[in-house]
Amino acid sequence: MDFLLLSDNLPFSLAIAFVVLLGLVEGISMVLGVSLFGLLDDFSPIDVDSDFETGATGVTGVVGWLCLDRLPLLIWLVLMLISFAIAGFSINYVALLTYAPVPVTIGVPIALLFSALSCRFLGAKLALILPKNESSAVSVDELSGFIGVITVGCARRGFPSEAAVRDTFNQKHYVLVEPESEAFEFPKGTQVVLLKRNGKIWSAAKFIN
Repeated sequence: MDFLLLSDNLPFSLAIAFVVLLGLVEGISMVLGVSLFGLLDDFSPIDVDSDFETGATGVTGVVGWLCLDRLPLLIWLVLMLISFAIAGFSINYVALLTYAPVPVTIGVPIALLFSALSCRFLGAKLALILPKNESSAVSVDELSGFIGVITVGCARRGFPSEAAVRDTFNQKHYVLVEPESEAFEFPKGTQVVLLKRNGKIWSAAKFIN
């Protein structure tokens, strides 16, 4: 207990305490007939259609790399917090055997890096086991006709860029888009209309008011 209460272990102890709190809230909510897991995913502000291996960048690439789009939000959060705490406690335990706990300014960044790697690799394994949560919002496959805004780079035919699209439920989706014709290109900030999805990439036309 003394080890857990060390000032240098405070961020990691708080992470574990938050996981326990989430478990208690989920247990109470299930008794009441409502699941916190489901509510978080239904009201999550983004739905990311990403594939890190295809070279997605920006929000799409980061979220895809962290497997945030492949796991229920609460499970992903618990995985991140537990990984962060385990890494931090392990670092300070080993450090105590040799000299003294690692300062928070050093231990927290190292633990965050470990938790990111854990989300990437353990998250990918969990995604194969757990069914993907379905929200009540519009799915990525049903975004044809919706208007988006280019958020990263300049989209050209054969060189897609990221666009943010809001559906009828005001849920934000990040998708990869490219012009339907080689004669056009969409710089950052351009409003586009999604036309047709081919794999991970949407063909789009410039939106004209």
